Amino acid sequence: MIKIENLAGGYKNTPIIKDLHLEIDRGEFFMLLGPNGSGKTTLFKLITGQLPIQKGKILLSGKEIASLSKLEKARKVSVLTQEVQVSFDYTVEEIISLGRYPHQKGIIKQLSKKDRKVIEDVMELTQISQYRNTQLRMVSGGEKQRVLLAKALAQEPEILLLDEPTNHLDIKHTFHMLDLIKEQQQTMGLTIFAILHDLNIASLYADRIGLLEKGRLLEVGDVDTLRNENQLKKVYEVEVKTQSHPAVPKPQILMTPQHTTKNNQYDFDSSYKIVKSNAYIHIQFDQALRTISNGVIGEGIQWLKHFCNFHVEKHYNCSDPKKDLQAWMDTYQIPHEQAVGMMTAVNLEDMVMEIKVMEGIEIMVVVTAGVGNAVDISSRYSANATSQIGTINTMVFIDAHFTDGALVNGYMSATEAKVKALQDLDIRDSESTTIATGTSTDALLLALTQQGDVTPYAGSGTPVGKGIGQLVYHATKKAVKKYLKRVQK
Repeated sequence: MIKIENLAGGYKNTPIIKDLHLEIDRGEFFMLLGPNGSGKTTLFKLITGQLPIQKGKILLSGKEIASLSKLEKARKVSVLTQEVQVSFDYTVEEIISLGRYPHQKGIIKQLSKKDRKVIEDVMELTQISQYRNTQLRMVSGGEKQRVLLAKALAQEPEILLLDEPTNHLDIKHTFHMLDLIKEQQQTMGLTIFAILHDLNIASLYADRIGLLEKGRLLEVGDVDTLRNENQLKKVYEVEVKTQSHPAVPKPQILMTPQHTTKNNQYDFDSSYKIVKSNAYIHIQFDQALRTISNGVIGEGIQWLKHFCNFHVEKHYNCSDPKKDLQAWMDTYQIPHEQAVGMMTAVNLEDMVMEIKVMEGIEIMVVVTAGVGNAVDISSRYSANATSQIGTINTMVFIDAHFTDGALVNGYMSATEAKVKALQDLDIRDSESTTIATGTSTDALLLALTQQGDVTPYAGSGTPVGKGIGQLVYHATKKAVKKYLKRVQK
């Protein structure tokens, strides 16, 4: 659909774009990315004919753009930019009707029945019908961009060129506009070439991206190209981290400001306080910790400050335990948005805390344990099995810097240690009578200060993994013994 061969061009005799080759397929959403000064706008102006081509050629549907008349180009290509310049007080409907000009015939251009239907359709599509008689200057920025999008779509183009069309829009209007454009791509086969600054937005909407640097395409590929942290750092000259979007299989980029990379060490021992009662245990840190957890609240990998274990009655049963936990935290003025929350029927007086320095790394483990609902995960599941609330809740705090991989390693190390403790205590699944591997409602947290040198591994074959394992093993054994002693009274 768009083919660029050996292109060079710029301003006067200075080529900004140099020896550029690119092909964009019919029905593709292609986004051009790059820092300021990389040549994005220059390339856009070359494609739209605003700048002369110094070398090479640009083809639209196999025809050189230079060979097309203005009317032919207008029938094929529509342009939407961030700039809105309207000299007269046109109404919204009058602005949109200008998009039909390339399709009107005769010396006196008049709107046909088809033209009016197209105008009505695009106004409905972009949800601006109610502004049809309003002067363009009287509508908001977001509404104005929707009007201009409607005008562009009214042209019924094969190709839509976008130059930072969402630059001045808030999140709602940005997503609304790009959703509309994506829908036109998918339903009408519209080919889209867009320039954007926002890498994360580009990742969510583009089929392919091109990374431009100093007038040359550094790389062209699908959006997973944005997972290359070293390349992004080189091009944009900032520290970046990439991660997967939690809901769609697309990468998202996190920028790291320079001030956060400074290593401001703090004392682990004085950085937290513990509040303990019959109702709850609350461990609060001054600094947010990097966490991995399957808690009722605060699950997944996050940065959090508050770590809570709430007592519930033995026969507690609720369809929305997260809502209960949030309400309890609100009662005690604990911000649940910054917390991991667990619950247990175990008497909180039987909490076990172990603190030890292993290989220069301080580790603190807090465990509450009940095994009334102990299960062997390898045994056959019985849908009618009855159980008591038990729960082994384990919190592991470590004064170290783990990668995300090491977080998962450490999580495995803690789990293996818990299983070993239950094995050595001969805790059994009441249904299968085999050795239990845990309880049906266990919760586990690892929380890291992220101080010091980066640790890439924390499995059972590493000193820190062994340290996690040893403390969790001993704390779990002590906590289970306390529970057994209490229930046997």
